[in-house]
Amino acid sequence: MSTGATSTSTTPSNSTNGLTGGSVCTTYMCISGVVNGSSTTYTLQSTGKAKLGWMAMGFGSTMANTPMVIMWPNSDGSITLSQRKAPAEVMPTVDANPPRVATADPSASDLTGSTPKMTYTIPSAGGSSQNIIWAFGTTNPNDAAVDATLVEHLDSGPTKIDLSQPLNSTNQNPVTDPDASPGTVLPPLQPFQKMIIAHGLLCTIGFLVLLPAGGLLARYARTFTSTWFTGHWIFQFALAGPMIVTGVALGIAAVEKSGMPHLNDDHKRWGVAIFALYFAQIALGAAIHWIKPKSWTVGKRRPLQNYLHALVGIVIVALAFYQVRTGFRTEWPNTSGRPPLGNAANIVWYVWVVAVPVLYIAGLAFLPRQYRQERPHKKAPSDEYAMQEQYGRPRYSD
Repeated sequence: MSTGATSTSTTPSNSTNGLTGGSVCTTYMCISGVVNGSSTTYTLQSTGKAKLGWMAMGFGSTMANTPMVIMWPNSDGSITLSQRKAPAEVMPTVDANPPRVATADPSASDLTGSTPKMTYTIPSAGGSSQNIIWAFGTTNPNDAAVDATLVEHLDSGPTKIDLSQPLNSTNQNPVTDPDASPGTVLPPLQPFQKMIIAHGLLCTIGFLVLLPAGGLLARYARTFTSTWFTGHWIFQFALAGPMIVTGVALGIAAVEKSGMPHLNDDHKRWGVAIFALYFAQIALGAAIHWIKPKSWTVGKRRPLQNYLHALVGIVIVALAFYQVRTGFRTEWPNTSGRPPLGNAANIVWYVWVVAVPVLYIAGLAFLPRQYRQERPHKKAPSDEYAMQEQYGRPRYSD
């Protein structure tokens, strides 16, 4: 709804003792609440660190299916209050039947100064501590309609607000209130968020630890022992396979549980592609090892499919590095509604993305030795005799 706003700064918490409430601040906005029996008054206030376009809060832990109250100022001095809901991390649309109806409070709002605020009242939800989400946008819709299009927020996230604190008659601005809770207080992980974490850990171990380990083992050990293939397939299939399959299954289950659409972004689509490529690589490796036509083994060097197998393996690991990075930097905050991982994850990724190629390139120093071993020991007089071991067929094993 659209209502007029004035510069009055008095709120119910300034004139009445015996009330309880609390506030929480993030980088760009503060949220304060005052409980007055069956109703609660919330104030969304800019911290002045960015231009105000719109502000929002929602009653839940994630964006998906959380009832939201979104407010923005209009050019005529009025305020629009729009109650919305979204099925996922997309622009929320108007909720025609919200569980609780919010009403803008123009007399307690103030659009002047560097820290404008907008206030509304809503029936109390019960309970003193509430999980909420927040969002701050810098682009004003320039439309007073409740269904106006919103440009994506500058910042957002989940937090908690404790409304059990006694309030005094002193007017305190939450932007400068030393007792305001920091916005980094996060609610407990939801079941689908735990699934996402498990998905990320298992896929990272499978694709960026076990697969490179199996590849490096083949690169280094094949010129020293004929049993290198056993270790290679154990790493690539027996260990990495269950890890990768379980990790991908958890990712799919997390999307399903959160109510978000499947394959709606690059991370999910690339994930399916890499998963399929992994199994194609396993099939190619098995074919190379178990199927060796005479034309591949009689008087010939390493066949083309062996080089293709190595190239596909490198491509899978390279794509996995990209996928893991987009996962913890973009997909995690977009899907979970929680902040991105700290810089430690970046550091580990940078170290590993350098270490794995360096180790592989260093192993290429064994290629001359490998090619010498794969050469026939002596030239066979004919294909018939070349098939006999004593005339020394090429000794490559895969």
